[in-house]
Amino acid sequence: MKPIHHLLTAFGAVLFLTQIVAAQQGSSWVGENAYRARLVAGQPVSGELRAGLEIRLEPGWKTYWINPGPTGLPPRLDFSGSGNLKSAEPLWPAPMRFVDGVDDAVGYSGAVIVPLRLIAQDADKPVYLKAVLDYGVCEKICVPAHAELEIELDLATEPDALAALQIKGFEKRVPVQAKLGGNAPLAITALARTEQGLGVSVRFPDGAKVTDLFASSPDGPVPVPEKTAPGIYRIGLKDTPRRLNLIAVADGLAIKVPVALDGMAPKP
Repeated sequence: MKPIHHLLTAFGAVLFLTQIVAAQQGSSWVGENAYRARLVAGQPVSGELRAGLEIRLEPGWKTYWINPGPTGLPPRLDFSGSGNLKSAEPLWPAPMRFVDGVDDAVGYSGAVIVPLRLIAQDADKPVYLKAVLDYGVCEKICVPAHAELEIELDLATEPDALAALQIKGFEKRVPVQAKLGGNAPLAITALARTEQGLGVSVRFPDGAKVTDLFASSPDGPVPVPEKTAPGIYRIGLKDTPRRLNLIAVADGLAIKVPVALDGMAPKP
């Protein structure tokens, strides 16, 4: 029989290693009882690291998408405090529309994971990922939230199996880039630029229960598209952005169609 102090030493080593693995799998939760955020490790893909920004909300609470509407606060992510990180690309899943006071807003409820695509400066060394997140959360009133999250990742990181599965699930909800037109069941088929804004025609799959159109621009906030008829939307544009991303969703499908507006003259 091994001496008891040898068994305790072995147990301590196992506990220490378990704590290291757990620290790699996810950061601590940061937030309040009604809302909180953390980072979780994903499964590396083709030499690139993966992680997820997870936000959990209690029933009745919501948070906002990158173009939230007139009353919302868009999320802001800063990775500048990270180490050995060449780039970090957040992949925002397709959002949902909800009424925010008297206006429509765009965002998420329940739980959402924003997949993160990470590239290391030196692939042979771990990435220290620090994400500073500023975002808005709302129940009856909206409040700003702030979280500073940290996790260390490398290609040998063993992600939590459930978290990795959830990240993959939300990756499927990220809009797939598509072109204007086409014969796919879900497609943005036509655009019409007028002095009042942009008219958008969308073909949705037969039988789709949840259908909608959203818009965002790297040039700044834009209005939430207004549905004027089945498959027809209007986006009122006072200060016309040069570029626009149109997001069409139908149940579990989502596409993104980039549009250059600076070359599209208004028609009377």
